[in-house]
Amino acid sequence: MLAEMRELALLELNARCNQTGLSLGVIRKQHGEYLTPLLVEDSEKIAIVYLLQAVSEQPGVVKLWSEEITPIKAPKLPFVMSRVAAFGPIMKRTFQNGEPGPTLNTQALTAKSFAERGQQNTQWAAYFREMHNTLFCSQTLVFADQSYSIGAGQIDPHILAAALRLIPEKKTVFLAVLDSTGRWPGECSEYHAYLSQTLANKYITSSAQAYNHANCPLCGATNITLYPNLRGTGINFSNMDRVGAFPNLEIKQAWKSYGLCLDCADLLYVFKNHLLTQQFTGFVAGDRALLLPSLLGNPAGRRHFLIDWQKYINAINDAGNKIGSHENDLLDFVRDRDDAQVVVHILWATFGQVIDDVRGVVTDILPSRLRELTRHNQQANKWQHPLAPRYPLEDATFDLNLTLLLVLLKRPGGKRAAKANESSQLFAIKRQLVEAIYHGVPLGTATAGLWRELLITARWRLDDIADSGNFGGLLYEGYSEKGGKKTYYWTLAGWMKHLARLFYYLDSIGVLPMAELNAEPLQFEPSLAALKPYFQSGSGLNTREKAFTFLLGILYGKVLQVQAARGVNVASNALAWLKRLNLDGRDLPELYCKIREKLLNYGVEANADVRSIVQDLGRLGGQSIGDTIGLDQTVTCYFLLLGQSITVDVLPAKSKTIEE
Repeated sequence: MLAEMRELALLELNARCNQTGLSLGVIRKQHGEYLTPLLVEDSEKIAIVYLLQAVSEQPGVVKLWSEEITPIKAPKLPFVMSRVAAFGPIMKRTFQNGEPGPTLNTQALTAKSFAERGQQNTQWAAYFREMHNTLFCSQTLVFADQSYSIGAGQIDPHILAAALRLIPEKKTVFLAVLDSTGRWPGECSEYHAYLSQTLANKYITSSAQAYNHANCPLCGATNITLYPNLRGTGINFSNMDRVGAFPNLEIKQAWKSYGLCLDCADLLYVFKNHLLTQQFTGFVAGDRALLLPSLLGNPAGRRHFLIDWQKYINAINDAGNKIGSHENDLLDFVRDRDDAQVVVHILWATFGQVIDDVRGVVTDILPSRLRELTRHNQQANKWQHPLAPRYPLEDATFDLNLTLLLVLLKRPGGKRAAKANESSQLFAIKRQLVEAIYHGVPLGTATAGLWRELLITARWRLDDIADSGNFGGLLYEGYSEKGGKKTYYWTLAGWMKHLARLFYYLDSIGVLPMAELNAEPLQFEPSLAALKPYFQSGSGLNTREKAFTFLLGILYGKVLQVQAARGVNVASNALAWLKRLNLDGRDLPELYCKIREKLLNYGVEANADVRSIVQDLGRLGGQSIGDTIGLDQTVTCYFLLLGQSITVDVLPAKSKTIEE
């Protein structure tokens, strides 16, 4: 993925220079004013700059004036913070406790530093000699039509001290020095060369130094210097500073593993600090991720892709829809492209000053697959089935960035559930499911992990209901309407219906088939007319065992409904029968007996619809199932809870005694 980041940064720089196909080396030499501002600190919205320039026709005289920093002028002031001597001829003039800064001591160190750089055999030596002469060897400063004498016996020992003292602003401003031709620091190629070489220090450490006469593994450049501290770019995929990250490798030999040339390191720095958060981060399955387009085809096509993408973002922003992440938009944008033009990679990591702690990767997502998923998303959102949620929640809508996986696997409970929601096992299953969906392949062995995490989530939901006493959530979807305002919220019943829709979706896209290949269709039709639609395609009710469990869940829901209406402590009664969802098919005969006993005690079996379901259970259980029901824990609990979630739809109470 580093190669893709490098290319995107280089395309961006070419676009800023209004050029095509330039290497970073050429950009650095010929268009440094576009590159250097991206490698240094932001101006922090400083509005004013004071400028010093030697008066060529008056030797020893320097003039001082101020200008407003406009978007055009800002790139001419590539500022680098230094806590000792000034890094270059751009400084922050501060004012604290009645005294201007930098201090006289810092000014003296700056004079020494500039003098030393002026004596070195470098491209920028003459430039620093001129800066030193202007700041520390001139005798007169002209400011606001007044002349001030400088030097021994005067108030100020040199021009720099005088300028800092005379600037009237109390707020922080910039102070910069122009050369004799009037060039600002950001317009001087020699200063750009100095910055590029000096700023490269962030790509090394005291233990891992640069290495000369090597080959760059990223761009292929030969006989160049490699810089081993990838973290200095803001991208720490290799975590070179972590002890043990490279067994049997000394840190001072780290360049052999992942050192980069200066051009590649700078391009990664530009991508991380100026492109990443603005264009290429988002949330996939609820977790923040890097969404990285890998551009294919010819150079012109790649350039046009980036131009079109930036126009797309600008159009969104111009329309007033300011967005902090573009995950939907990037995937939507890529969806309409050709497979031969681009693929998308996803990388989950920690995003801060450094991209660190990579958690997972999904690569090579094709535009054609995104188009296919878009069609399936639209169908799933409009799924017409009795098991579909009557009140679908917005955050469970099917979209290309699979947000619904976050809410469907989220454990309720706030801070109490924070650790469970951040578990590595949960993330691993989400990543595997995302990969299967984007690639259109079966989930395979990861299916067991998905069921495990869903079962854990269901237990959290049941515990939350038991703790809150909101037993209506076992049977009703979360919906209320007061004063014309409609409110939707999560309940266990609603969660089960959204889960049923997810399984329909996963089946339709070939990720998690509901039935085994060449399996015989279920030869069963319920007696109750209201139940027949539930057995149509898409429900997953394709075996007699599943049908038995589903119908039993409906009757179980009826017991819950009656107990809640009678004021029975549901948590210690019927809810306890589920054993916190530690049930499998072998436990169903016992559960059946408990349910029948309560229905008889409460006189509920006098209801004809209830009797029809009891008779259907007899047909299913007596014909082929017997006492041994071969369902595992997750399938048993799923169809029990699914049946429970539709109880009030199939067996409504004569009077509605339970409200959400």
